[in-house]
Amino acid sequence: MGSQSEVLHCYEQIAVLSERMLVLARNGQWGALPALEARYSETVDRLKAIEPLMALDEAQSARKYQLLSRINANHAEIFSLVMPQLEYLGGVLKSLERQQSLQSAYSQGNDALS
Repeated sequence: MGSQSEVLHCYEQIAVLSERMLVLARNGQWGALPALEARYSETVDRLKAIEPLMALDEAQSARKYQLLSRINANHAEIFSLVMPQLEYLGGVLKSLERQQSLQSAYSQGNDALS
């Protein structure tokens, strides 16, 4: 069973990880994001397991909501940075699919001429 301080520790870790992810997103370091996201998810999973077992006092609850506010702000900015990148990558994939489709069509046409 976890402790109240462990619950807050998880929130602290999540806040730190979301801030690191935000720095990476701001710097366009997309390749480094998945490793941090995995650690983030592991910490969230741990929190989900222990938090229902704990009751936080008033000061701890206030700290929790401060951390949640930071985490939510970080997420909003990360989302605003990642979405254009995902849209760009989606466009690249569609372009590659079109090229592959054209190549396939033309190679079949060339085979028919042979």
